[in-house]
Amino acid sequence: MSAGAQGHGSSPGAPLSPEQAARNRRIIVAIAVVFVLMSVSVFVWGMTIVRASRDKARGTDAALRSVAWAVLCYASGNGGAFPTSDAALAAAPEAGPPSGKPWPSTRDAAMGGLEPVALPEALRTVGITWGATPDVVPNINTKGNPSSKGMVDAVNGWLAEYARDRMRGAPEGSGAK
Repeated sequence: MSAGAQGHGSSPGAPLSPEQAARNRRIIVAIAVVFVLMSVSVFVWGMTIVRASRDKARGTDAALRSVAWAVLCYASGNGGAFPTSDAALAAAPEAGPPSGKPWPSTRDAAMGGLEPVALPEALRTVGITWGATPDVVPNINTKGNPSSKGMVDAVNGWLAEYARDRMRGAPEGSGAK
């Protein structure tokens, strides 16, 4: 073996010199510290992203609930007819729908603990597919914004149940569908 090779302890199974062992320990400690720092950084970054997404979802949920409440108020104040445009919805009366049904009967119940969103802002946050006629239930969506699991289905369910209830209560031959 050459003199240069002996100084590096390159033969397998040969014991390391104290200097080589110390250098290897420093390398291992440095790699471990970098790993821990990167792990903590990724965790903190991930929590920041999750928190921001949850805050955005709360805002979207409040907008969904505010719009659904306005649609229920409009339909209740117009004999069960649903609005067919943003402009028509903006004219919704403040009176709520009948109570004791599978939809919220008060604004507080509709908001589920969230702060109400002004209708113009809520309409910018969520999307609505309007029916061509007032007997078609509008469909509210998130426009791709994050939302709590099941919230879109819940608010659209309120509207569908309201429409079903109105149809069940319509007199025979009234033309209600």
